[in-house]
Amino acid sequence: MNDAVRSTRRRGRRRDGAPVGRGPEQSTQHTRRRPVDSVEALSTAAIVVICLALLALIWINTARAVREQADDQRGRVEAALTAQAATLAIQAEHELLTIDQSLAIIQAAWDQDPDTTRLDDWQKKMPALTAVTRDLFIANQQRIIVQDILPAAVGQGIGAAYGNFANGSLEPLRVTDPALHDAALLVGELGSDAVTRQYVMYLVRPLLRPQGWLVGASYHSDALSEVFAVAGLGHGGLAALVDTHRGGVEALAGGAAVHPTVVIANTMLYREMTADRDSGVWIGRMPIDGVDRIVAFHRVPGRDLVALVAETTEFAMGPANGLATVMESLAVIAALLVVGIGTAIVWEIWHWRLIGRNRRLLAQAQALHSSLQVELGSLRQRAATDEMQVRMLMPLAATGVAAVDAQDRLTSWNQRFGELLGVPPDFLREGLTLDDLLRRPMTAGRTEAPADLEAGIVRRLARLRGEAGGGNLDWTAPDGSALLIRAQPLPNGGLLLVVQGAVEEPPEQAAADTVEL
Repeated sequence: MNDAVRSTRRRGRRRDGAPVGRGPEQSTQHTRRRPVDSVEALSTAAIVVICLALLALIWINTARAVREQADDQRGRVEAALTAQAATLAIQAEHELLTIDQSLAIIQAAWDQDPDTTRLDDWQKKMPALTAVTRDLFIANQQRIIVQDILPAAVGQGIGAAYGNFANGSLEPLRVTDPALHDAALLVGELGSDAVTRQYVMYLVRPLLRPQGWLVGASYHSDALSEVFAVAGLGHGGLAALVDTHRGGVEALAGGAAVHPTVVIANTMLYREMTADRDSGVWIGRMPIDGVDRIVAFHRVPGRDLVALVAETTEFAMGPANGLATVMESLAVIAALLVVGIGTAIVWEIWHWRLIGRNRRLLAQAQALHSSLQVELGSLRQRAATDEMQVRMLMPLAATGVAAVDAQDRLTSWNQRFGELLGVPPDFLREGLTLDDLLRRPMTAGRTEAPADLEAGIVRRLARLRGEAGGGNLDWTAPDGSALLIRAQPLPNGGLLLVVQGAVEEPPEQAAADTVEL
């Protein structure tokens, strides 16, 4: 007996002397806390992983969108520049063809009768030629001008008309085969040491007699300045014509014309232009002035010329760069939101009591929203019922009645309204503005019109609206009788218009009649 009691007493106490009855409670508390802490830790880790994934997704999509926008902007710029370069090349081709055909006509006239061929007469007959040339001449075998539309150039060498130019001079003409009467155009080249910003080129044809004589004209094109002005290439844009015979910049328009490099042979741009193709796009640092640009080029058909149109990369990609800045700013905001939301969620997990309060607030808000939705539906139904009642009563009214909305557009009316106002029935329609409604009888002569029609209509509309939302307006019927148009404000911001005889009655009674109607 004593041994059993002693054994029981030993089992009822732990080694540390604590009662056995409290052990399970403390053990249960520790057992419960550990799973809760583990769940919270796992939830926090999951939220951190999700936030990192969202941040990576935000920046990956932002980088992709920026890249796509830049590619799209570059594509649009390249397409526009390509079209402008093609336009410049075609215009130069047409102008050169005009000179070619005109010189052929003068050549034939001279070969037929040189004594009666006067360049002054042909200048008057060929306005298209003189629009693209400043010098039309006939020169002998020593290249001395014997006839010229510029009298001061007679007796001087070819190019004397441009001798006072500060931007260069002309080399002697390069004649491939003067013996061929119908040879292709012979072109006078610019000197290699010339610095020119204006296209000056001589086109000549050999004359049958005397031997070695030439008829020629200078080519001066305004196409560059026109393309540059119309294209909107920006401050750093340029348009140019490049000679593929020796790699010289023969014409240049734009900011780069201040101190240009006129010989670009053996450069990447020149090699790209002289490749076996008619057009293309090149992006890089231009050898003309060392500025990064997007360049579109197009070969002038049948000529050793290439038309260039270019924009600075900064200007061309400006919209895309601006949009990229906006996208990156939005990405930063989104990243901050993700971090903030993630932090808030973690905070809520570790403070679950706040979640319960937020849920109660959400339930209250949802209940309030549902209540407001029910009330809003009731108000809409009531407004629809009121509008239906007004539409049903309008045809029964003895006076003219109409309703307009908050934008002063006609929504409903009765037949009497149009008759009293002097408007034909087929003119009235839903959506008709109140100013057109008042203007029609005035312009048709059915009622008295003010001297300034539009100002009078504005004043009448102001009187109908009034300071309190409604007012009265005197009106003259088509039969000359005096009418009164009363305007009463409606709950939707519109007006109820009542047209009746201008009778003397107290204002209170008149307002009451209008409300009852």
